[in-house]
Amino acid sequence: MTKTSETLVDRPVLSTWAAQADASIELAPEQVRNFSPQAEHFPRGSRVFLTHLTGKPEALQVEAALRIQEMGYVAVPHYGARNFKTEKDFVDLISTHSRNGISEALFLGGNPPLFAGPMGESAQLLAHPVLKDSAIKTAFVAGYPEGHPNIAEIGLKDALRRKVDICRDRSLEVRVASQFAFDGRMIGAWAESLHTEYPGLAVHVGLAGVTSLTKLIRFSMMCGVGPSIAALRRSANGLFNIIADRNPAEVLEAMAASYPEPTAPVHLHFFPFGGWEKTLSWFGDYREARGQRAIDR
Repeated sequence: MTKTSETLVDRPVLSTWAAQADASIELAPEQVRNFSPQAEHFPRGSRVFLTHLTGKPEALQVEAALRIQEMGYVAVPHYGARNFKTEKDFVDLISTHSRNGISEALFLGGNPPLFAGPMGESAQLLAHPVLKDSAIKTAFVAGYPEGHPNIAEIGLKDALRRKVDICRDRSLEVRVASQFAFDGRMIGAWAESLHTEYPGLAVHVGLAGVTSLTKLIRFSMMCGVGPSIAALRRSANGLFNIIADRNPAEVLEAMAASYPEPTAPVHLHFFPFGGWEKTLSWFGDYREARGQRAIDR
C-alpha cells in the first residue's frame, strides 16, 4: 500500500459513497494514443471524455473515440458550439460519431468570446434536428458549483433549465458534468441543490487530479475557477507545499461530509492536469484505503 493510502486509512470514515462512486476522466484526443490504465484503477466501461478545442482537427477526436471504444471504455466527445465554423461541421461530426456508435456526448458553449460560426450556446446544439436521427442517447451539460465568471447565477439556472427541458423533450438522458473546484462542502451543497430541483438527475462532479499547487493555480485561473482558488493560495506555505503534488482527498472528504447520503447518483470526473497515470493510480489507492478502513471498523 502506498504512503498516500496509509495516510487516508488513518482518517475517520465518513460517507463511503465518494470512494465507491463511478469515475470518469477527461483527455485531449492526442493523449489517447498512450492511454493504457490498469483495470483495477480504471475499469472497462468507465467514461473517457474527449475535449473539443479551437484549432484542433476534429478527425483527431473521431480517431480517439474509436480507440477508446475498442479498449472497452465509453467515449464521451465534447461538442463546443463556438468551435464550429459552420453548422455543417457540427452535423458532420455528429454523423461521423453516430456511424461509429458513439452514444454519449458533452454539449458546451465553448471558450472563445469571439467566434465566427453560427452557434454560440450548447442549447442550440441540443435543439438541432441532427440529434433526432443520431446515435446520441445521453447528453451531458455543464455545471458550475461556484458560479461562472461571466454569467450571473440566475442566468446559469435559466440556461440549465432550458437544456434539461430540451433533452427531456427529445427523450435524451440528461446528466450534469461540472467544472472543477476545491471547496468540497460547497460542491456537496451544490450537488444536493441540483437533486432537490431535478430529482433523479445524475451529477458528475469535477475534480482536479493529482498535480502540483502551481499547476493547479495556473489551470484554475485559465478555466475561470474563482472563489476556491483562495484556499489553494493559502496553502502555499513553504517550498515543499508549493512543489509537492496535491490530490483531491480533502475535497472528497468535505464533499461527502456535506452531502453524506445523495438522493440521486453522484459520480466523479477527473481533470488530470498532472497526467492521467498519477490521478488514476492515486484514486485506486484511495478506494482501497477507504474500503479497508470501513472493513476494519
